[in-house]
Amino acid sequence: MKVQNDTVVEIQYTLEVKDDYTPPELSRVFKTEFLYGREPVIPALEKAIFQLSEGEEVEVYIPPEQGFGNRDESLVTEVPLSEVTRPDALKKGKLYEEVTLHGQPVRFMVKEIRKDSVVADFNHPAAGKELLIKAQILSIRAASAMDILRAVNFNRGGG
Repeated sequence: MKVQNDTVVEIQYTLEVKDDYTPPELSRVFKTEFLYGREPVIPALEKAIFQLSEGEEVEVYIPPEQGFGNRDESLVTEVPLSEVTRPDALKKGKLYEEVTLHGQPVRFMVKEIRKDSVVADFNHPAAGKELLIKAQILSIRAASAMDILRAVNFNRGGG
């Protein structure tokens, strides 16, 4: 069987930032399963795996707008040190992470440390960068009626 519309495809893949540092959260093997042609998949990857068979591998370059988006300079801002829980942990050029009072993780790249503030870049570390996805097709099967219903409901906001 080959990857085509209305097949359920399971892939495993790795991500790399092309010609740059790959953040640790991207440096692992990912697995996902989706209904080809009906569930959202990175367009360049979807195109590259069309008509592949189980076990086949592919390498695909993903432009920034299909990956983590383009850099947004409005996400680089000055944060008072009084609002940072662990100012002693700030290191220029390193990611800083803490958890808000509401339990949400907040991460930023430390661009500059000033006397009473830090210049923080809240863009994803891979924003504005091309990605390389190395994917392998693990399995392909014909979609059931339930698979199609699930995808249709998901795409309408019911999932």
